[in-house]
Formats: sequence, structure tokens, C-alpha cells
Amino acid sequence: MKCTYRKELLLLLVSIYAAVNGDYDKGITLTKGQCQTFEKSVNKKVDGSSCCNPKPKTPVAFHAELSSDRTYKAGSPWVFDKVVTNVGNAYNPATGKFTTPSKGIYLFNWYTLAYPGKKAHAGLYVNGKIKGRQATNNIGNAGKHITSDSSIVLALEKGDLVYIMDAHGITSEVKGRWTAFGGVQQN
Repeated sequence: MKCTYRKELLLLLVSIYAAVNGDYDKGITLTKGQCQTFEKSVNKKVDGSSCCNPKPKTPVAFHAELSSDRTYKAGSPWVFDKVVTNVGNAYNPATGKFTTPSKGIYLFNWYTLAYPGKKAHAGLYVNGKIKGRQATNNIGNAGKHITSDSSIVLALEKGDLVYIMDAHGITSEVKGRWTAFGGVQQN
């Protein structure tokens, strides 16, 4: 919505001013300079307000993958070092953690491909607390790769740390390029 100055608004405000000051019977006379000053003041108050000109929200979205096969010990955040998208730069490929830039609703997804005969149970954590999980248990299917994926929608606060780590306290062996983590802030 774009707010524009309207003469009707100026007339209404002048009428209100006159009524408040007891001049409603006499009317009010303004010089050209006073009218211009009043008009600038009204325009500044109306056009500069957040309801009329909301600041566009900076988009936040990321997607990162493992660049190579990895083994993560229990309690170690998974570091997705191949960044495909990082709009807003909220994902840190050195730590594997996403820091929420503002309060809002976020959608996250993560995908895991386990080695044949191995398992990897990826959990999504926010500030150290598990919020979502998946199981990629490939123990009984030697010779084949198994993929798992999950997604979750969360209401988060500014500064929350979101990351992937094993959900069951085990060592995870995962395939690069097929194991990924991503997210986007919803408007």
C-alpha cells in the first residue's frame, strides 16, 4: 500500500485544528507559507510511517551439502561445507550452524544418505534441544544406500542457533553430496 497526500486530509486536519481551538465558526486562514509547512509536516507523518511504507523484509534462505563423505562422532554438529544458497548469510559453513536473523516462522529440511551397512540418525537442534529427527538405519541392507529426509516448521526467536547432529548419540557415517541441510524464513 502506498500512502499519498490528499487535500481532503489537509482540510480535515485544519478543520479539527480549528474546532479544538474554538475557531470552528470563524474558520481558519493560513498563508501560503503556512499551508506549505503544514503540508510538509502532514506528508512527513503520513508517508514516513511504517504502516504506509513498511520496510521490505530481507529474505533469508540457505541450502548446504557435504562436499565429501564424512564420519561424525556423537555430539558433533554436522558441518555442511558446500554452500549452494545463502541468502542473508545466516548459515555459517565453518560451524554448520544457522543463526536466525529475526523472530519468525522458519521451515527447515535435511537429507541423509548412509553408507551401506551403517546408520546415521540426523536430528535438528535449536539451542542444544532436539526439535526433529530421522532414522537412516542401513545395518540390515548391506550393499545398498538408504536415504532419509525430514522437514519441520518452527517459530524461532532472533539469535537462535539451528544445526544438525546425530539424534541418538552414535557415530554417523554419511555420504557427501547426498547429505544436505536447508531452510527459509517464511513471510
